[in-house]
Amino acid sequence: MLLFSSVIPKMYLMLNVNRMRILREVSSRGSIAAAAEALYMTPSAVSQHMAALSREAGVELLERSGRSVQLTSAGKRLVSHTERVLEVLEEAQADLDEISHGVAGLLRTCTFPSAARALMMPAISTLHKAHPQLEISMIDLEPEESLPLLKTGEIDIILAYEFDHLPEPKDPGVERHLLLTEPVFIAVPADHPRALGPIRIADLADDNWIVGRTHSQLIEVVLSVAHEAGFEPRTDLQSNDIQVILAGVQAGLGVALIPPIAVIAEFPGVTFHSPTDVKVTRRIEAVIRRGSHSSPAIAAALKALHEAARDFMTRGGMMRNM
Repeated sequence: MLLFSSVIPKMYLMLNVNRMRILREVSSRGSIAAAAEALYMTPSAVSQHMAALSREAGVELLERSGRSVQLTSAGKRLVSHTERVLEVLEEAQADLDEISHGVAGLLRTCTFPSAARALMMPAISTLHKAHPQLEISMIDLEPEESLPLLKTGEIDIILAYEFDHLPEPKDPGVERHLLLTEPVFIAVPADHPRALGPIRIADLADDNWIVGRTHSQLIEVVLSVAHEAGFEPRTDLQSNDIQVILAGVQAGLGVALIPPIAVIAEFPGVTFHSPTDVKVTRRIEAVIRRGSHSSPAIAAALKALHEAARDFMTRGGMMRNM
């Protein structure tokens, strides 16, 4: 009887996986408020879950640092265990999916707009033909918006991009599968003094740069290469829509860095050049939760996306308007 009563509290205080997932978001985002926003929760609810998780763990996991919170050494250790636990759970679900229904069920995808047209739509078409029992949904979002949804399990596979002049992301909770690498060009108005080329990034220090929204990679890469070239760029016009950015260049309102995959129409008032002083490239990747690659549906989707990327490169799709 004594043995039974001593086990009950331990069972009751077993670590809750969902709360461990929330702790991981607090760790990666640096604050309870940011984690709450990513998880579509209130900060109060996140705080309550973290207090409950500390009770389950029997040790404090967070400590206040001014207006923010930091993980204690115990909290950091638990996050590292959380990544392994979630990976094993993904592997278990993938194994069960293979046994129960193979390439079937619902696959939730997300991509940024230009890759939707060039890669995701062809891949979805291939999947529909090869696996008619697989239901596929898709939305388009920028990577900074879609990655939190992937990690919380609301999306199964996303297409994302990374510029080589920005810090390489390190996230143990996801796997990245490279689909293609593209050069990034400078777009300038056809009547620009440098329109005939060659062009250096440094030559455009006095121009207005049409860029992505604040905190997006589309602005961060411009800031990075401009700083490398020795100047602070003017960034008065901001949009995450590449077609809007190109329309601004065409109207003579500024210059821009343009990934070729995003050029889907003729822009006769725009000339494109490879910068001669700073080389810029962009990687396009399929991103999944770590451990989920053996899911039949996700494995089939990765295969279809690699095929779509090869077909796109074979057709010379990225360079057709350059």
